Amino acid sequence: MEKLSEFKSPIPEKIYERLEKKIEYLMPPQVDAVRKGLFTSKNIIVSAPTASGKTLIAEMAILNSFLSGKKSIYLAPLRALISEKYEEFTKENPDIKAILSIGDYNEKDYNIEKYDVIFASTEKFDSIIRNSLHKIGNIGCIIYDEIHLLSDIGRGPTLEFLITLNKLLFPNAQIIGLSATIGNADELANWLKAELVKSDFRPVKLSKKKYFEGELINGNVEKLNNGYEDPLSNIAAWLFKNNKQALVFSQNKRNVVANAKTLSSLIGGKLPEEDKKKLLSVSKEILGVLDRPTTQCEILSELVKNGVAFHHAGLVNRQRKIIEDNFKKGLIKFIVATPTLAMGVNLPANTVIINSIRRYGDYGMELLPAIEIEQMMGRAGRPRYDKEGNAIIVARNEGELDIIDEKYFSGEVEPITSKFNNEIAIRKYTLNLFCLGIYDKEDKISDFFDETFMHFSDIEVYDKIEDAVSFLEENDFIVGKKDKIEVTRMGKLINSLYIDPLTGSLFIKFIERIKKKESVDEIDLLHVLFCSEEFRNIRTNQKEFQKYEEESYELDLSADENIVDYDRFISAIKMAHVMQDWISEKTEKYMEEEYGLLPGEFYNILENTKWLVYSLNEISKVMQLRRKDMNEMGIRIKNGIKAELIPLVSVPEIGRVRARKLYSTGITSLKSLKEASLERLSSLLGRGVAQKVYSYLHKNENTLLG
Repeated sequence: MEKLSEFKSPIPEKIYERLEKKIEYLMPPQVDAVRKGLFTSKNIIVSAPTASGKTLIAEMAILNSFLSGKKSIYLAPLRALISEKYEEFTKENPDIKAILSIGDYNEKDYNIEKYDVIFASTEKFDSIIRNSLHKIGNIGCIIYDEIHLLSDIGRGPTLEFLITLNKLLFPNAQIIGLSATIGNADELANWLKAELVKSDFRPVKLSKKKYFEGELINGNVEKLNNGYEDPLSNIAAWLFKNNKQALVFSQNKRNVVANAKTLSSLIGGKLPEEDKKKLLSVSKEILGVLDRPTTQCEILSELVKNGVAFHHAGLVNRQRKIIEDNFKKGLIKFIVATPTLAMGVNLPANTVIINSIRRYGDYGMELLPAIEIEQMMGRAGRPRYDKEGNAIIVARNEGELDIIDEKYFSGEVEPITSKFNNEIAIRKYTLNLFCLGIYDKEDKISDFFDETFMHFSDIEVYDKIEDAVSFLEENDFIVGKKDKIEVTRMGKLINSLYIDPLTGSLFIKFIERIKKKESVDEIDLLHVLFCSEEFRNIRTNQKEFQKYEEESYELDLSADENIVDYDRFISAIKMAHVMQDWISEKTEKYMEEEYGLLPGEFYNILENTKWLVYSLNEISKVMQLRRKDMNEMGIRIKNGIKAELIPLVSVPEIGRVRARKLYSTGITSLKSLKEASLERLSSLLGRGVAQKVYSYLHKNENTLLG
């Protein structure tokens, strides 16, 4: 740590004045970044542990751009993370106009040019560039948070494309890359022509320990005599007795819930009465997040009464936020989570327990990557509260003791590797490059890929680029004119919709087929959505697959089987039934019980489905097909309703539950809704909602009924 006053010279005066109001010292990574050119527009890659000051480095770069009259872009892979960064920045810098952009891919950010800082998810910013590039200019710096996710098979290609594209579009913009764990940081820095800031500094010391047969091992051996054979129970009892909170990481959702139940029974009866009262209120809040609680909601609500919660992708966002907030307050003592919690969300704890170093993968039980373990351990230790954080890894046998030492305590984290080398990414981004108008020849597209981290890592994809161009030509998304390639109207639409061109081809062929039909069956329309490349990982067991395979013989399905692989074609029937049940007004609880889809998982599927049905409708308009049933499907999916409720849900404050309640009492149209008295609406909807509905209807009656 060095005094801020020592850096009065390299830090611009107005930035220094802001900093001295909130900090007295700079942390080592911050010092290194300043000395290596943070304020002279040098590209900087920061590889440093959690809570070591990376966010302030990004903030200083943004302030430097702002004071130079330039804009900044802050990108992160997760919505929760980018939302958190936006809230932190705007709270600290209320005078700087910032916008948070994490909405739908088809949502246009019309006013984006009016802001000084754009906070966006990587996918959303990719969409913004496709649709509003002319509004983005004068960029001073671009921050890439969690830049190690270049290695992620799902998010990596988009991130790598954006970094490469932004270098081309904004060549003078300073690049700031942030990560807690980069195995080959020097290689990444070389690719980006950046200065490397690499540090092991942590504001809170991290003590790494192994647990085996009742003992904590960290050079010394400490026996935990709490009377439990189960490692997690033994460690948790010791922590609870010492008034310590912990994050517990388990392999999968099923283990997470089972472990949470174990901890709940362990500590529930030992909580102070005052905590129990507060936790009861939190429990009710969690139970009330959905209109009709699911089994998962009920289980979570009961666990929270005992100061324990689980946290995974099956939760809805509001429930996650309640859990995180009450853990920070100290009410929830243990959160049991899947490893995804370790990435991005600012939720440190005194102790982190890694309950297993293995999880089920393609080849049976596989060891977790060192980078994931490092991310989890990085959450141990709360700045301003703890002098030392504890990371405890449970060893299940003597062999794992050696693995923990060699792979996780002493070994290096895995290097970042490019995941751009796949046909979907190359096909999608080749079309995007043509649409941007930067390139109009195939060989020039190859020049772009030569600038990627993939090419920097000696991975060649020229054959795949050639295949992608051929595919785009065959499907009339691009056309060759003389020595130049132009994008067709349909090609531009597919690109702006942010869908894979193969999905675009699937939808076009589907529309061509249904043009000949008088009406489209619900299952047929829903089925093609789930045949798309955007739904690649639909889970069906052997029994389910056989059931839907038999059903496929009876259905008249319009999705082109030559485009869709057979397994996905059959599995998509299951998801078509899931969505058909949703638009038949089945509840989230039904989805969980009938299909095993937890609320968070279902809502993720729902978001994708809304986007794809919108895309299908936009393509059908260009193809001169306008069908009432297709237009209505988008509204029904969005609201989870039968067609008869469509008029009612067009009124603000009226969703699927209120609309059905009104309909069942004879209020079946906008006309009958408007004619209902305020008293009658109050008896059905409650006074507050009724007043809003009544006011809206009478204020807009000419528009609604004219």
